[in-house]
Order: sequence, then structure tokens, then C-alpha cells
Amino acid sequence: MPRENFFVRAADLFDIPADTTGGLLHIEITGNRELLVENHKGIIELGENEILLNIGKGSLRVLGARLGVLSMNAEAVRISGVIEGVSFCGQEDKPCKA
Repeated sequence: MPRENFFVRAADLFDIPADTTGGLLHIEITGNRELLVENHKGIIELGENEILLNIGKGSLRVLGARLGVLSMNAEAVRISGVIEGVSFCGQEDKPCKA
């Protein structure tokens, strides 16, 4: 059993949020102005209208206007601007670029 699945199952068994034990992605959006992503693996692409984050098994695409990184460390990245969309891509048959 992969390590991630073990922690997710253990979290379910003990009624603990899985993102706190298994290193799963945790996303918080405040209105359409700020986005916090925890357990990311780094920035792939950084632009004013698009930010692409490595999330391990694929990518997280943030679309908007005047986007920027407010803060970043090994565990979390905080993005601000006018957030118009957040989507998962780069997994199986969902390429990040059209």
C-alpha cells in the first residue's frame, strides 16, 4: 500500500482531516483575491495572468489578473490578485496547455 494511502486511511479511521496527516494538497480561497496552497512542490510557471504549481501528481493552474506571490516556503504558497479560476491539470488526459 502506498504511503499516502496509508495516511489517508488512518485519518479516516481516526476521523482526522486527511490533509493534516498524509501530505495531501490543501487549498484555501479567500473571496477572489487570495489563494493559499499547502503541500505544493514548487512553482512551474509564474505570470501575471497564470500561475502553475507543481502538486506532485499533476499541476494546479491559477488563472486571473495581476497575480503575484505574496509569500512562499517549502510547505505553502500564498497568491494574490484577481483570481478567476483554479483547476487541476497535467493528470492523465488533462494537459495543462490547450
